Amino acid sequence: MKAAIYYGPRDIRIEEIERPTAGEHGIVVKTRAAAICGTDLHFYKTAWKGLPVDTIARGHENAGDVVEVGANTQDVEIGDRVWATGVLPCFECERCKKGEYDRCRNLKLGGQWGLHGGFAEYFWIPVVVLNRNVIKLPETMSYQDAALIEPVGIGLGAVTNADPKPDDVAVVLGAGMVGLGAVAKLKDSGVSRIMVSEISDKRRQAAKELGADIVINAAQEDVVKRVVDETSGRGADIVVEAAGKPATFLQSMDMVRRGGKIVPVALYEEAFESNPNPLVLKRIIVIGGTTADFFGAFELMKTGRIKDKQVVTHTFPLDKINEAFETAMNPSESIKVIIEP
Repeated sequence: MKAAIYYGPRDIRIEEIERPTAGEHGIVVKTRAAAICGTDLHFYKTAWKGLPVDTIARGHENAGDVVEVGANTQDVEIGDRVWATGVLPCFECERCKKGEYDRCRNLKLGGQWGLHGGFAEYFWIPVVVLNRNVIKLPETMSYQDAALIEPVGIGLGAVTNADPKPDDVAVVLGAGMVGLGAVAKLKDSGVSRIMVSEISDKRRQAAKELGADIVINAAQEDVVKRVVDETSGRGADIVVEAAGKPATFLQSMDMVRRGGKIVPVALYEEAFESNPNPLVLKRIIVIGGTTADFFGAFELMKTGRIKDKQVVTHTFPLDKINEAFETAMNPSESIKVIIEP
C-alpha cells in the first residue's frame, strides 16, 4: 500500500509499505479522510526536543471503512464506517489487565508514536474499544466530519476539565479545531460570555459562527487589555490556551482573574522562560493535559453543530501531502486540511 512516511522536518516521502493485518483483537481500516493536526505541523516544521520522532506514517484524525476484522474482535464488522484512532497497549501493565487499554502505561499511539496512522491507504487499530477509540458512523455523517472528532474532542475535554459555570467569562486563545471545539462546548455550557483571540480571519469567522460573543484579532489589538476591559478589570474566569505559543501562555496568566483557571491544551514547539509569580500571587489554577471526549464530539458532530463545510478549507490526495502540509501551515488561508488517500 502507499503511505506518506515521515523522516523529519519537511521530509515526508510516499513509499510502498506492507498493508497491515487485523491481528487477533484489531481491525484494518481503509482510510477515507485523515486530517492534518497541529501536532503533525509541529513535527513537520521542526525536530521536537525531548519527544520521540518515529519514521512512520503520521495522521491520527482518521475515518474510513473497516475492511478486515480480527478473530477475537467484537462489536465491529467488515463494511462498518468508523472513526478510529490507533492505540497499541502492552497488555501487561495493571491498566491493561483491567481491560483499560487506552490508559496503558506503555501505550503506542497511531500516527504519533510507534504506530502507523492514517496518512496511508490503510491503517491498523490493534485493539477495539467501542465508543472509546472506535466509533461507528451513521450514513448521514461524512468521512470529513468524522475526521474532526479527535480535535473537537480535545476541545470538549479541556472545557469539561475547567467545569464552567453560567456566570463565567471564558477566553479561548487560538481558533484551530481544538479551540473551536472549546468554543462550541463553552456555548453549550451556557457561560455568560465567550471571547476568542485569533489572527486568522477565517478562524475568527468560524469562532463567531460557533457562538463566540467577541472575536479579537491578536495581530491588531492588545488581547490582554481587551479582556481586562471587557471584564471591568476583573479578568476572565477561564482561559483555554489552544494556540501553543509562548506569548499566548504568558498572556493567559495576565488575563485570568485571581483564582481563575487556565487550561493549556496545546503542545509547545519550544521551551520558554516565564515568571511563575502570577500563578502564586493570583492563586491561578492550571489544569494541564489533553483529556478528550471523543464520543461527546461525535454526538456534537452528529447534530450538525460543527460541519466540515465550516472548517475544512482544503482537501488533497495522498501524493500531494507535502503541498497539503505547506497549506496547513498558513492559518490565514486554512482551518482544517484533509488528506484523502
